[in-house]
Amino acid sequence: MPFEWHANYGTCADCGCYVDLYPPLPEALEQVYSLDRYWRVRQRMKGYLPIEARGEQYKFEGRVDYWLSLVERYGPRGGCAIEVGCTPGVLLNELRKLGYECIGVEVDEKVAEWIRCNAGVEVRSGLFPDVKLPPCDLFMAFDVAEHSPDPLAFWNGFARLLRPGGVAILQTPVERYDYKHPFKTRPDFFDDVEHLFLLTDKAVRRLTDCACLELVALEDAFQSLGQVCVLRKPL
Repeated sequence: MPFEWHANYGTCADCGCYVDLYPPLPEALEQVYSLDRYWRVRQRMKGYLPIEARGEQYKFEGRVDYWLSLVERYGPRGGCAIEVGCTPGVLLNELRKLGYECIGVEVDEKVAEWIRCNAGVEVRSGLFPDVKLPPCDLFMAFDVAEHSPDPLAFWNGFARLLRPGGVAILQTPVERYDYKHPFKTRPDFFDDVEHLFLLTDKAVRRLTDCACLELVALEDAFQSLGQVCVLRKPL
């Protein structure tokens, strides 16, 4: 359906989610998120710090502590942890210190190599879910799901990876309150180059049911970073 607040988005008549009508072609996504184009050019255009400064920024802002608190509240106490969209690798590095076996995923091989060299964690390159990964106990994706060209494939992808009882923690924009003026405090969420799907609470529940998972929590993230979805694979 037409979306009055942004001409390049439509809304799903069924679940209400906001759909980018003119997304990048799948074969172009690797370039969109490349080290040279995304981290050296696009991030600078948006006024964000470069990849080299992101780790310290995330620590200073409290993001890393917040994400670790989510793992402590909802996650397993060990096992294999996978983070998709893991730049700059600081969260996986902290989890490794706590005894987790950590694997990261990034679209671009140059970004993956940068993280390997600077954070010292294993990172595999490719567009999730089309990346070979082992079964895991904890799956994480912070500010990533909205970039996926296929939300159902994304949900089914981590559902397949999770061991029974495993937990997924996602941070992504989810409209839960004001469908007439969605994301009114964060209009920047409507970024039609990067954000291909912006979900609603109904869409989250529909995706979760389709992936045969349990929705444990759907709550606001700190500092208006979106919402947090916690999902569990039944035993």
